[in-house]
Amino acid sequence: MFGFYGQGARNKLGASEMVAEAISGLSALKSAFDIAKGLKDIDNAARRNAAVIELQEKILTAQAAQADLAERVRDLEAKVTSFETWEREKQRYELKPFGTGVAYFLKPEMSNGEATHQLCANCFARGKKSFLAKHPTNAASQALGTNRTYDCSDCKAKI
Repeated sequence: MFGFYGQGARNKLGASEMVAEAISGLSALKSAFDIAKGLKDIDNAARRNAAVIELQEKILTAQAAQADLAERVRDLEAKVTSFETWEREKQRYELKPFGTGVAYFLKPEMSNGEATHQLCANCFARGKKSFLAKHPTNAASQALGTNRTYDCSDCKAKI
C-alpha cells in the first residue's frame, strides 16, 4: 500500500515536505516583512520629504521677510539721513517779518558764499526749501519799484 518506500519513508518524505513548506513559508514571511519594511521606508521617506519641503518653505518665507525688513531699514536710514540734513539746513535760516507776512532769511554767517535769499515759511514748515521770487503787481508798480509781492512757486503763497 505504501509502495516501495514503506511507511517510514513516507513519514520522512512528509517531514521533509513540511520542512520545505515551513522554509518556504518563512521565506514568504521574510519577503512580506521586507516589503512591509520597504513600505515603511517609503512612508518615512515621504514624511521626510514632506518635512524637508515644509522646512524649505519656511526658510524661503523667513528669507523674504528678512529681505523686506532689510529694505525697510534702508528706507528708514534714508529718512533719518534726510531729516538730519534738513535739521542742519534749517539752522542756516531765521524767521523774520517780510512784506505782509514772514519768511525765512539766510543767516549772513551761514551763507557760505550763497546770495541772500528768502524762503517761504509755509514750505519751510513742511520741510521744503522753496525760494520766494519778486513779482511786481503791475507795470506802474514795477516802474516805481513799489508794491512788490513775493511769490512761492511751490505753494503759490503771496507775501
